[in-house]
Amino acid sequence: MIDVVTMSSKGQFVIPKELREEMGLEMQDKFIIIHDKENILLKRISEEEANKAMLRLMDRISGKFRKAGITREDVSEEIKAARAKK
Repeated sequence: MIDVVTMSSKGQFVIPKELREEMGLEMQDKFIIIHDKENILLKRISEEEANKAMLRLMDRISGKFRKAGITREDVSEEIKAARAKK
């Protein structure tokens, strides 16, 4: 099946109903997005897979912060400063 969809001004598009039903897609399903310069691939993942991916990402970020000498206090102060500017 080939369908054409249009992206909205908010960067959203609708997966056609027939395809959602065929694939058993439901509200709140989680996906990862894999992309290159010309293609976007959506892969449905379970809640558990999504949580594991988030933890891996947080570990990577934490490691980079440690290497750079950035502390939790530094991050908290930056968040407070950004909120104060609003």
